[in-house]
Parts: sequence; C-alpha cells; structure tokens
Amino acid sequence: MARWDQSDWTEDHLVGGHPVLDFLNTAGGRTKQRDVERLPEFASFVAWSEITNIVSIDEADMLREVAEDDPAAADAELAAARRFREALHGCMMAEQANTPWPPAERDAVLSDIRQALLAAQLQEDGGRYGWVVSSGSPGLSLPIDRLALATEALLRSEDLARMRNCERCSWLFIDRGRGRARRWCSMAACGSRAKSARYYERRKAGSA
Repeated sequence: MARWDQSDWTEDHLVGGHPVLDFLNTAGGRTKQRDVERLPEFASFVAWSEITNIVSIDEADMLREVAEDDPAAADAELAAARRFREALHGCMMAEQANTPWPPAERDAVLSDIRQALLAAQLQEDGGRYGWVVSSGSPGLSLPIDRLALATEALLRSEDLARMRNCERCSWLFIDRGRGRARRWCSMAACGSRAKSARYYERRKAGSA
C-alpha cells in the first residue's frame, strides 16, 4: 500500500460531508482499490483528528506527548483505528448499495461503538442530549472513541440515506444537493479525471 505524506492534505481530501466519512476516506486512491494509506503513523492520525476537529489543539498535543512516551501503545491504537475504518467502510459500502452488512465487519463496528459508549458520558446541550468522551481518561483511544460515537449518531441520522459512493474511487460522501445526484467525491479530483477520460476516449474514437 502506498504511503501518504500528511503535508499533502488539502480540502479535496475532506469531501465526505461528515467526519466519519472523511475518516473512511483516509484510505484509497484514484480507483476502487484501498491502495493508499493516508494514516501511516499515529502522528498522522492525530494531525487528521485535529484538522477535522475530532480533537482540540490541546488534546492533540496531549496525544502526541502520550504517544512519544509509549510508542508501542500508539502503534497499537493506530492499528485498531485502521481496523475500525476498514470494517466500517465495508459496512457503509453495503449500506449505500442496500445490501446486508458483512457479518464480521458488522460485529467489529458494533464492538467498537459499545466500547466507546462505555467511555462516554451523557451530556445535555441546548435541550438535546448526546454521548461525549472527554479527554480526561481514554488516553490514546480518544480519537477513535469519538469517531465511534459519531458513527453511532450517523447511523441514526437522515444523512445515512444521503450517503453515496464515488463512481471512480472508494470514497464516500453525503449528497445534500437538491438537484442532479452527485457522482464524484469531488469535481477537482475524480470528476476532473472522469472528464479527462471521456475526452481521451472521444479523441481516440475520432482518430480511429
């Protein structure tokens, strides 16, 4: 699997319309294959979590300090995050295709959600209640616990029915448009490549 330089992050890589889908999109390249790893190190996961506001600046600094003191634990947490990501991606691909979730991936996702709920507290905000994981006790599991809780919320939301898979790659996104259905993760990425491919095919057919 190709590795990713976190300095290459741009807005084109945050096109999911939901932090959980942006997390799923941290793997995968220009095709349906999940052949690019954008979280090669725990530090990359922390940087992504900070960019997407999964953790605050102070929490990100805390995670970096803990990871530096215990690199083996950080590596284990990164591996767990990747397993959750790929299991959830398999379930969400089935969901958007209106097919049953694969059993092994479903069990893995539900297990991580249950684990996050054990670390969470129910808090009220403006008359609405939600599960929240503070930075006090979970340690290195803070980002993945919050992503698991965000997944649980996504599964109960109206956005789930609006989830789509890009026609060219493995990335997922929420289509909130009211007009023509969105086909690409972004026009700057897969949309542009699809347009170029169509142009090439027309030129090829015209010269035949």
